[in-house]
Amino acid sequence: MALPALPGIKIPKIAPDRKKAFLAVGVVIVAMLLLVFGWTLFVSYSEERQVEVFRDHIAASEADLGQVSARIIAHMSTPIDDLSLAECDAYVREFAAIASYGRAVTAYHQQIIAADTVPEAYVGAQAAYLRALDNLNRAFTFWLSAATAYEMRDYTAAEQNLARADEAWRDYIAAIGDYEAELRVAEEGGEVTSP
Repeated sequence: MALPALPGIKIPKIAPDRKKAFLAVGVVIVAMLLLVFGWTLFVSYSEERQVEVFRDHIAASEADLGQVSARIIAHMSTPIDDLSLAECDAYVREFAAIASYGRAVTAYHQQIIAADTVPEAYVGAQAAYLRALDNLNRAFTFWLSAATAYEMRDYTAAEQNLARADEAWRDYIAAIGDYEAELRVAEEGGEVTSP
């Protein structure tokens, strides 16, 4: 059994028309340019949005930490020389509560800011701010340990933990300085340093 033959299909010859060819090439070039321009606008908008979200999270962190700082300053401004033993205990318990709250605040903001996606120019600033929060969290942890040691009447451990808290606080201040320097570099378009 033989297969039937296909009817003869004639393929028309396409006569190249220079105008149409140039027009087609022009349309392709314009389409590519529009695509590249659109992509550039999208990337630029996306990066601007990422920076805006990052700045909002930093501002929220600074506002919350400012409140914690105000509580600590108010607490430490209280004269303790004339306090009774019971009043000293209450003073230390309040200090422990502030330190515990400070740890929770810093841990919360560490999670939020670590989850931010930022443009490459802002990676150094983000890393420095996270390092600052980590150091501040350590300071709060040592303050809490100092208060706990005081309540247990282990005054040597309390003093040691206060010294460690002071060191962590200095590390926090240094990291904030690094953050501000990295932020300036990112905003001025300078050379990015690796975190």
